[in-house]
Amino acid sequence: MTPVHTILGYHPIQELLKSGNVAGTLYLRRRPEKRLLELKRDAESAGVTVREIDAAELDRRSGKRDHRGALLEYRFLQKSKGNSLSWIVENSRSRNSLLLVLDGITDPHNLGAIIRSADQFYVDGIIISSRRSAPVSQVTAASSAGAVSHVPLCVVPNLVRAVKELKEQEYWVYGAEMEGRNLTKENLIGKVVLILGSEGKGISRLLSEECDSHIAIPAFGHVDSFNVSVAAGIIMFEIRRQQNFE
Repeated sequence: MTPVHTILGYHPIQELLKSGNVAGTLYLRRRPEKRLLELKRDAESAGVTVREIDAAELDRRSGKRDHRGALLEYRFLQKSKGNSLSWIVENSRSRNSLLLVLDGITDPHNLGAIIRSADQFYVDGIIISSRRSAPVSQVTAASSAGAVSHVPLCVVPNLVRAVKELKEQEYWVYGAEMEGRNLTKENLIGKVVLILGSEGKGISRLLSEECDSHIAIPAFGHVDSFNVSVAAGIIMFEIRRQQNFE
């Protein structure tokens, strides 16, 4: 059974509805103002049910979070993009593809920020683990500014196995590590997998062993390292720069 998610806020809901990859029910407070009426039209165009309910019922459904008069209970369609690793591979670019593997990113804000940057750099897909990973939650969706609706996302039980499959598909695998090679000196053209680990533990040993190379951002500051979501954006930019991506 496809899981049901809940999301609040005008922009995240709007982006999900625009994606055309969801089904469910949009709940609006009674007598919605102009902005919420726009969401209503988007929902109806996407085939999503719309219900107007009392503020008290919205509070109950949202757990008394700040819903601003709108709440979407949704599930991704069975054929939604990002359902499987094979779908992502088949629909990626034959040349200069870029996939992310996120290992142990448990902060939903960081996950959302990475997804947002991935959307900006037109990443072909993100692979996360069904364990030791932040879920795609309301916080994640809000932090991604709705980008979670546009970036193919695949949840797998075993990241090491997934990376092995990608290597069989002729991807080169790069792990982001503080002691890695200066990424500007590395050839990042072609089919690339970028692995990002947690800020505390980094990339797990077994996954690190699957990397063809380890890369690092050249930096000269006084603190230890970049936030993982900031590092992700910088590295994605450099990969796309080298790939002369447009």
